[in-house]
Amino acid sequence: MQNSTPDTTFQRIPETTGNAAGENSRMQFLLPVEQIIQRCGENDYSSSPLLNSRDDVGIQLLCNAAALHGLEVRYHRRLIFEVSDKQRRVVFRQNSPANSAVYTYCARQKHVAKRMMAERGVPVPSGHVFEDYQRALHFFRQAAVAVTVKPADGSSGYGVSSGIDTEQDFASAWKFAREESKNVIVEQNIFGEDIRVIVIAGKAQAAYVRVPAHVVGDGELSIRELVERKNVIRRCNPSLRLDPIKRFDLLERSGLSLDHVPAKGENIQLTSVANASAGGETVQVFDELGAEILEIAERAALCFPGLVQVGVDLIYVSPELWKDGMPRGYVIEVNSNPGICDSVFPSFGRSIDVPKALISHVFSPEGTGYSSVHSGVSVSLAGPYRYHEFERFFGEREQRQMMLIKQAAYGLNVDVEHISDSVFRLTGAGEECLFHSGMPEGVRMVSRKVTRNREWMAAILPVNSLYPIGEDQRLNRFRLLIVGGKLTSALLIRPVTRGQETKRIEVGDLVHPSVMPILDQTLTAIFDPPVVGIDLLAVDISSDLNYQPWKVKDAVCNPNLSWHHFPDQGIGRDVSAALVQASLPGISGNSVPKICERFVIHGDVQGADFRGWIKLSSVLHGVNGWVRNLPENGEEVVEAVLEGTPVSIEALYALCLRGGESAKVESIVRQEQPCTGKLQFSVIG
Repeated sequence: MQNSTPDTTFQRIPETTGNAAGENSRMQFLLPVEQIIQRCGENDYSSSPLLNSRDDVGIQLLCNAAALHGLEVRYHRRLIFEVSDKQRRVVFRQNSPANSAVYTYCARQKHVAKRMMAERGVPVPSGHVFEDYQRALHFFRQAAVAVTVKPADGSSGYGVSSGIDTEQDFASAWKFAREESKNVIVEQNIFGEDIRVIVIAGKAQAAYVRVPAHVVGDGELSIRELVERKNVIRRCNPSLRLDPIKRFDLLERSGLSLDHVPAKGENIQLTSVANASAGGETVQVFDELGAEILEIAERAALCFPGLVQVGVDLIYVSPELWKDGMPRGYVIEVNSNPGICDSVFPSFGRSIDVPKALISHVFSPEGTGYSSVHSGVSVSLAGPYRYHEFERFFGEREQRQMMLIKQAAYGLNVDVEHISDSVFRLTGAGEECLFHSGMPEGVRMVSRKVTRNREWMAAILPVNSLYPIGEDQRLNRFRLLIVGGKLTSALLIRPVTRGQETKRIEVGDLVHPSVMPILDQTLTAIFDPPVVGIDLLAVDISSDLNYQPWKVKDAVCNPNLSWHHFPDQGIGRDVSAALVQASLPGISGNSVPKICERFVIHGDVQGADFRGWIKLSSVLHGVNGWVRNLPENGEEVVEAVLEGTPVSIEALYALCLRGGESAKVESIVRQEQPCTGKLQFSVIG
């Protein structure tokens, strides 16, 4: 990814004032973590039957909760299982039901998640993402505050180092983070309590402080021996049993060895992060948190509406550093599949039954949207694609996918908001949909996991057992694109050479009705994604498949849309427009408004193929018309007449103001004109 100019305007956390009234105000927000630990003592789970379980403890807790609700459970594989009653079939991936693959990606990409939250007013630490160490080091020097260094792509605290305030420690932290991700976030370190809040459907259900791995000296045992004693206790906690203390980055930074014997009562912190997976302990504090901190967590979770359950990790600002006007907490990241065991089995404090709350919500009247069903596949072929001669304009691979969808959105008068290099949001008719590359938010993680597992796919995809297949090479390969439960395009894919070259022929008009039940079976097997490319091997797709050998060879949830826009033979189909309409149902029945405007562009704009740049930009925005050079009152200007939707014309205007790489635009005079139904774009002269 590209490094943009980083912002080092970190908020300076003020020192305590010492004012008596201010001190009283701060102290009332001090979390009683030590009091809870001393009052309750460490919880004893040594009699729990889950300690001897070989299965995932979180899944067992959810299955137990489902059984108490009288629900049926069907386990598949790879941490995927279904919970159902007579009306609903809800698919879980480990702890999370019906999670969006797109929002899961955004949550995992920490810099993307931070931007999404910051844009919605959620307090997050200042920082930046880097690929280059020297740029990151310069940023650290300019910031002149302690920082946290962590991988941009990661979870469970892997690669995270906090409280970094020297260049030597920064170099070590950078190396540690790069082991997890090529992109590294450097952000302001917020000092305070590390809290995870579990939010289900926008409502906080549990919260616990995560105390970093530490030992308390007795004046006799070494740190190594104290750690082993703690690990014995951890092995008796179903939530912590698989996460012993084994990371000692803070100990190393302090110059202490594992053989050091701490004094009696001396607290030795071992790690700079507090994740349970890094040896941390959990203290339930849900009953102690004020409304403001819970509201921050809920607002953060609502930035990811495609995630039913969110673990919001935030720093509760130390009372001695907080002052009026500051938020009580800063969200440092969100987790799309948070561990639910820590709430049920906290090290200290009362247990909160998060699995019960999650199952209750999913099977409540508000949870009807989580069910995995489709009403049957029908044929609704996408309309003709009008820009087939401009194929070379659309870049390659992921970029091509996004450009085609954005072009379709502009052509339907839908706003496009860029979130990151590969994430964008479409908004229209009071609805919105987030995309990652060519994949809409409705694609669920379970579908992505299944379709990426070749062994699993081979076991579940349908085949005609009445007509066994001798060799796959005897059959023709067809790619069928399903969007919103409708067949929008079909391609016959023929090999041209023995290598990788193929010829794609559009055959959507030839599809026999007997194909529809096969598509139904395939969608059910892969948990009903809203867009999928299905590879069907058959002799002849125009004849009844009940009387010929066939098999479904593959299915992909992020199919190559450009295959259908730009076939080698036959009509190209605008499947991207079909995808946008399926993702924003409110726009489907609306007539698309069109306007026409004349732009007169002043500045250093003639030459350097500025007219060609305008043509390219217009095509990518679904705008028709023409452009030419024009002398006007002794000045050389560019004139363009542009016809398209209001959204596309406005976006093109903003783009023209910035100009191309070699043009310098000073001003643009706009004038409305009547629409004439222009069907192409021309460069005149």
